[in-house]
Amino acid sequence: MDNSTSARSGFGRRTFLLAGALTLGAIATGCGSPGSPSGAALGPPRPGGRLRSVIAGRSASADVLDPHQAGSSAGGAVSKNVWDKLVAYNNDLTLRYRLAQSLEPNADGSEWRITLRPGVVFSDGTPLTSRDVLWSFERMLDPAKSSSGDLAAVDMSRTRADGDLAVVVAMKTPLADFGSVLAGWYCYIVKDGTGTIDGSELPVGTGPFALVRWSPGDRTLLRRNERYWDGPVYLDEVEIIQIAETEARVNAFLSGEAEVAHEISYLQASTLADDPNVTVVVPPAGLMGAFQMRVDTAPFDDPRVRQAMRLAVDREAMVESVYYGYAEVGNDIYGKGAPFYHDTLPQRSYDPQRARELLRAAGHEQLTVTLPTADGSPGMLESATLFAEQAKAAGITIKLESVPADTYFSQVSGKAPLSHVGWWNYSLDYFYGQTMTSDSPSNGTGWRRPDWDAEFAQARAAMDPVRRAELYRELQEQLWNEGGYILFSFAKRPDAAKNFVGGVRDGVPGTDDWANYATTWLAEQ
Repeated sequence: MDNSTSARSGFGRRTFLLAGALTLGAIATGCGSPGSPSGAALGPPRPGGRLRSVIAGRSASADVLDPHQAGSSAGGAVSKNVWDKLVAYNNDLTLRYRLAQSLEPNADGSEWRITLRPGVVFSDGTPLTSRDVLWSFERMLDPAKSSSGDLAAVDMSRTRADGDLAVVVAMKTPLADFGSVLAGWYCYIVKDGTGTIDGSELPVGTGPFALVRWSPGDRTLLRRNERYWDGPVYLDEVEIIQIAETEARVNAFLSGEAEVAHEISYLQASTLADDPNVTVVVPPAGLMGAFQMRVDTAPFDDPRVRQAMRLAVDREAMVESVYYGYAEVGNDIYGKGAPFYHDTLPQRSYDPQRARELLRAAGHEQLTVTLPTADGSPGMLESATLFAEQAKAAGITIKLESVPADTYFSQVSGKAPLSHVGWWNYSLDYFYGQTMTSDSPSNGTGWRRPDWDAEFAQARAAMDPVRRAELYRELQEQLWNEGGYILFSFAKRPDAAKNFVGGVRDGVPGTDDWANYATTWLAEQ
């Protein structure tokens, strides 16, 4: 962008901190290193073949193809292989440019300029332009779509195209880190004019593959996008197979029904690590392992009960017994390793005696609560069972209720007074905007504090990273003391691949590399 354009638009060539760590100019401009622990000794990449992967999904009635609504693991895998984002997360939650070539804020973050990468085309040959970005933003902000919360800070009435390859985005309130929002789960760019995406017509995207067939709740077939901007793509086809239960996914993998299995259990990973025909792919960072209490529902509307519940879990035993060494202890706040994570809070420990005292003071001695659970993701059943046993020492009876795995996160999590919660890795800015503000779309703990909302708005707007870090520390201290999470671990989520599969990325779920098959290939057997 030349200086004359900067002067007209109000944007300057100012360097800013992205996610508190890197300037955006330091972010990788391509897909980045494949980070491929699988296939290192297979020789050069070989084109051709169909890869079959098994991954957690949803029932046919709950499954969604639309990238602005698909919330399951399988839905996310389809979305990132058919469409693309303007920017995406690396494993450490810094950002990489994708369809955007640059993002530049004005002085106070009230406007951002997006410059698109030139030469990108959709799988039907249509060039990517600013009109596609504007249409995608409008579509994402549809209140009927799950994506509506992702871009809630954007003021579309004042957002405009500036030629074919630039968009000037106006904010309702200043935003210091628009990039981390654009890297969010639903923020895919679709073609201008795209209507309903339900498989009745084949949509087009800018991702490494194009959709061939979609069977809700079952499987999706993708074919190589010959026009992919960040190629080459080696595989001819990818078949993404949905299996909700963890054990069943590994059984399908071992029986030869798939070459890659995502989200395997920790016991399975420990066992498969000794199999000479399998590579266990372990990401470098862990995901939250947590239960959530609704702070607006008895008995968890009493902060003493919430504190007692947090003191009734033995985190070290959880890590050892549930995760087989693939995890580290959590401290009841989200985002370990993310920019601005508060890592100096005292580590909460197992203290059943203090938990008893708090429950007695709250009038809840011999507390009995129900925890719905399912084999919906690795460690869920095991952590629920162990927590129920650990809590007995505090006088707490946790009744486990078995529910279907394929509807747990759509119908149970965040709706029951006590439930599992399993968010993947995002910036604090994105995560809090989705889960912790009074009007956030996924507020599974019922946390509604106007003062907290106001301070969060200040943190999002703080262009000074030092001030921003200070505000985020204060926000996390409130959640540590009064929030609804029992966040006991951060567990690395292993995948498995047959040893003839190359180019498998060691992506952390939620980042650009997880379940992304752009660099995957099959060796001769």
